[in-house]
Amino acid sequence: MASKKLEGIKAIIFDLGDTLYTLPYSVEEYHMKFLRNIFGDDFAISSRDLNQAHDAAETALSKIIDDNASGPAYSLSTEEWVYFDRILLENLGIKDDIEKASKQYQKLWDELLKSQPNVLRAGAREVLEELASRGYKLGVATNWAEDPHDLLTSSGIRHLFQSLQWTLVKGYSKPSPYMLIMNAHELGINPYNCAFVGNKINLDVEAARRAGMVSILLAKSGASTPTNDTDYLIITDLKDLLEYL
Repeated sequence: MASKKLEGIKAIIFDLGDTLYTLPYSVEEYHMKFLRNIFGDDFAISSRDLNQAHDAAETALSKIIDDNASGPAYSLSTEEWVYFDRILLENLGIKDDIEKASKQYQKLWDELLKSQPNVLRAGAREVLEELASRGYKLGVATNWAEDPHDLLTSSGIRHLFQSLQWTLVKGYSKPSPYMLIMNAHELGINPYNCAFVGNKINLDVEAARRAGMVSILLAKSGASTPTNDTDYLIITDLKDLLEYL
């Protein structure tokens, strides 16, 4: 997409993880930290093997969600997350006392999440406030299992959003356009007059395409990005939005 002013945009919808919020460490780094916490500092596994195990666990968990969820509002139980952990550990070749290890693993994740590790990206608040002051309506669409209301409130930005959508249920979660269409409906704006900002091409960019929205990819600074013309705008800082809107 050419670098030019985006005309006709009346609402901007944001992803949360790695878009408005960041973690001190990557998910992979947290996995490695927890694995060594349980199995010792000498525990070693390649990133490739860890990613494959994580994908297998996600696939297994998705099947549970698909079998049990009748709508987008589905909250995973502790037992279901422990099941996810067991599949991940099994795929890493761990067999001894797997049930105990799975529960220990989930306890570490629970403790991390209770500490609210997500940190509002530097400059995000100022960008959101500026967009709101210009009259744009704002929304959130995120592939999260839990309501982000408390996180947004604790960050002091909840009041800036008129629409919140979240789900991990397949068919409703991105790349499905469901959440984005619901955002547009709640905001009272035609999807064609909305822009969606996210950090993943296969989920965020694709969901925006399917919803008929302008797609904006927040890429990591210095990361390899497409050099040819694309149908989405690429930015490396949320502040860049103010130049295009």
